[in-house]
Amino acid sequence: MLLDRDLPVDHDASPVAKAERQADHGGGESVMVFRLGPEWFALPTLVLDEILRLRPVHTLPHRGHPGLMGLVNVRGELVICVSIAQLLIGPMAVGEHGRLVVVRHDGRRLAFPVDEVQHLRNHDTRRLRAVPATLARSASAYTRGLLGWQGVQVGRLDEDLVFAAMERFLA
Repeated sequence: MLLDRDLPVDHDASPVAKAERQADHGGGESVMVFRLGPEWFALPTLVLDEILRLRPVHTLPHRGHPGLMGLVNVRGELVICVSIAQLLIGPMAVGEHGRLVVVRHDGRRLAFPVDEVQHLRNHDTRRLRAVPATLARSASAYTRGLLGWQGVQVGRLDEDLVFAAMERFLA
């Protein structure tokens, strides 16, 4: 009976439903905004699986790339954990109050720690600003453009380039 009942009038008033509706109209996109050290970045919510508290990372012996951190247990599944910070801003440690972001791209799940996940937000892809030449070379190579958020410049990452680079960590 619970599943057969009529939906309330405002059943699609949730933030996720609003984000999906706005993304369908004229160049809108929903992104997850996160922080690595002093820098803010954004990835599309389409690649986001879940955001969790930090968990112990089980290191792998004889790992090849410093960006490959090891394996992390996500709800009973071992997921490869990589350092997106290594890719974007260089070696850094995430604080103890950080978060673990689990993403999915081309059928592969990866996890990476971040200092903070702010929230999901919508932006107009037509309003992305060009990346200035003064931005650190490593981050600019993976950035589509900049978007403004609460007076902060957020680098909108190109998910295809970021995931291709993280796949190289595994080689």
